[in-house]
Amino acid sequence: MQKHKLLSFLLALLAAIVLWVYAVTVVNPDDVASIRGVKVRIVGTNELQMNHLILTGGEVQYVDVEIAGRRSDLKELNNTTLEAVADVSKIDGPGTYELSWSLDPPSTVASGDIKLTGSSANKIKVKVSEYQQRPEIPVQIEYRGALAEGFVRDPAVMNMDTVSVSGPAEEVEKIQYARVTVDLDDTKESLDQELEYELMDEDGQVLAMSSYVTIEDPTIRVMVPVYCYKQIKLELALIPGGGAKEEHAVYTIDPPSIGVIGDEKALKAMPSTLVIKEIKLADVKDSLQLTLTPELPAGVSNRAEEDSVRISLKLEGLSTRTIHIPSEQIRRDNDDVKLDFAASRIPITIRGTTQQVNSLNISKIHVTADMVNDYDPTTMTVRLNITLEDGLDCGVIGTYSVPVVETPEETEPDETTSDR
Repeated sequence: MQKHKLLSFLLALLAAIVLWVYAVTVVNPDDVASIRGVKVRIVGTNELQMNHLILTGGEVQYVDVEIAGRRSDLKELNNTTLEAVADVSKIDGPGTYELSWSLDPPSTVASGDIKLTGSSANKIKVKVSEYQQRPEIPVQIEYRGALAEGFVRDPAVMNMDTVSVSGPAEEVEKIQYARVTVDLDDTKESLDQELEYELMDEDGQVLAMSSYVTIEDPTIRVMVPVYCYKQIKLELALIPGGGAKEEHAVYTIDPPSIGVIGDEKALKAMPSTLVIKEIKLADVKDSLQLTLTPELPAGVSNRAEEDSVRISLKLEGLSTRTIHIPSEQIRRDNDDVKLDFAASRIPITIRGTTQQVNSLNISKIHVTADMVNDYDPTTMTVRLNITLEDGLDCGVIGTYSVPVVETPEETEPDETTSDR
């Protein structure tokens, strides 16, 4: 029995040794594998940003490696499952650096079970730059082309006046402004567009930014109001009177014309000359100064910021003379015997050419008072109607009235008293 036990033990040991030799030499022997194009993964970039640095070169690199290990482990490795790792977290300033790297196998292979026996490069080169952020780069608009004839535009409105750009300082610090280009060629209506912009240097040249530059908002919304436009000349309507005619009036309108905008149909129907005020020259003594706002048709508005105009008028080449008319020379129409004139003479101012005014006499002036229709009991006055003989190059300035008083009614004598 002892001999059989010993023989069984030796046979088992021999079988184990044979199986181990088979497994080592046949099933899973050590081997060497070459893998090309293993990607290098850069770690530690967050620490760079905390130090106001940014990786600007070498972030995408590949190495060829030779690895020794068990054949079963090597079968798990290829250029998609195997990575090389380089750490940039210790870099504290801009510059070019050489970094060592290490292999990072998949989770199915223990890092201690494989060994790097050769590579195309023991180190990789990376470039690190200073990081800069500029949150308020001004935006400028450049217009190209011309609007259709008869149209104008107001200043553009943008949804933002500045843009934010960040990236390597050597690129970002060259930016002077952002330029957005608006095409106006033959435009007849308002524009509302989302437009891309270009980053410009101080010489007005377009900057070609690298992929390391980050632009927060790549487009800007631009709205350009476009209107139909017409230039309108301003004039006055002068009504002769008081001895003054249109040729005696010298006037200026400031501004002499205005630009109006509005509906195209309404503007085409609007004349090119607009009478903004009717002035009766009889109401103007020597000169007139006034400010007014021109009345425009519906759908039309003044393009100017200040929509009022100033008018200055002066009468020239005329003389005036005051003539006193006796109240008894006033003709009384619809006479009321209870009313008497309270003034003996009425001063009336006549205006005209010097020769006519100087030769004028009272006989050529006719004054009438309607004692019923032109009587104002509140002011106790009667309005006068004054006319001059035909053929006189003169006129009356202003309006006139004469004060009146009521005369008491006469009472009949008392017969009883009379008899006594």
